[in-house]
Amino acid sequence: MVSDQRQFTDAVSKAKASAGFLDSATRSLTDDWKAALHACSRLAMFDMLPALAALTGDDRRFLLTDAARNPRAILSPPIEPSSDRVSALGPGAFSRVVFAVTVIDRREIEDFGIPEDQVNDGREFLGCTRLDDDGVQQKINEALNTARGQLTTETCCNAIRHAWASVLVKQRRMVVGGKPASLIANLAAAAHYMLSRYHVCDAKVFPSRMKIIIDGYDADKRLTIAAGDSKMKSVGLTSNPPFPPDFGIRRWAYKGVDDGEWDRMRCNSTARRPLIGDVNGEEL
Repeated sequence: MVSDQRQFTDAVSKAKASAGFLDSATRSLTDDWKAALHACSRLAMFDMLPALAALTGDDRRFLLTDAARNPRAILSPPIEPSSDRVSALGPGAFSRVVFAVTVIDRREIEDFGIPEDQVNDGREFLGCTRLDDDGVQQKINEALNTARGQLTTETCCNAIRHAWASVLVKQRRMVVGGKPASLIANLAAAAHYMLSRYHVCDAKVFPSRMKIIIDGYDADKRLTIAAGDSKMKSVGLTSNPPFPPDFGIRRWAYKGVDDGEWDRMRCNSTARRPLIGDVNGEEL
C-alpha cells in the first residue's frame, strides 16, 4: 500500500539525515538504517519494488552492502551482502530485499529461494507476465498439436522444429493488447524449451553444449543491460524486446535439452553431432 511505501521512504530519509550510513565509532549499521531495512522487509513484494525503485541507486545498494559509492558494485554477481544487514533481518527476509534490488538494478529475475508469487511480482515489475508451469506445459502441448496438424509427414524432429519456429516464434513476434508478446512469460518459456529440444533432438549440438549456450544468451543480456541498454534492443532479433534474464525461463530451456536428448536417443541416435554445435536462435 502507498502508506506502507511512504513509511519506508520516510525511514530512509530519517536515517540519511541522522548519523549517516555507519556509526563512526563501531562502523556498524546505525539503528535508523536498521529501522529502514525492517520497514522495507515488512512490505509486500509488489509494494517493495516501487518503493525501492523510488530511492537512489546508492541508497538501494547501501541496504545490501557498505559499497554504496561504487556504482558498479551491484552489477557484478553475486551481490556480497554485509553481515550486519543479514543479521538485522535474517537470511530469508534479507533475500527478498536482494531479489527486489536485483530486479530493479539488473533487470533480472534471479533465484533467491523466495516464494514464486513474489518472483512473479518481479516479472510484472519488468513489464512481463507471470510464469505458470502448468501454463507453459499447455503452451508446449498446443504448439506440438498445431505443428502435427500442419505437417503432412512427421519425422523424428520436424514436429518439434515446426512447433518452435513456425508456431511459438510466430506468436512471440505479435503484439497482444498493445504489448509485445515476447514478454509473455509462458510463451517465452515454451519457445526456449522448444528451441533447445529441437536442436538436441536433431543432433545439432551436444546437451552439455546447449546448456552452455543457454547460459551464454542470458550472460549477453546481462552485459547489454549493464551497458545501459535496458530494453536489450542491441541483442533483439525482431522489433519485440527479448525476455529479461530469468532463471525460470532457463529452467524450461534446460528441460528442453533433456527432453530433446530423450527424443534423439529414441529416433535419431545414429546422427553425428558437431563438436562446437550448430544452434540457430534467429527466430527468437
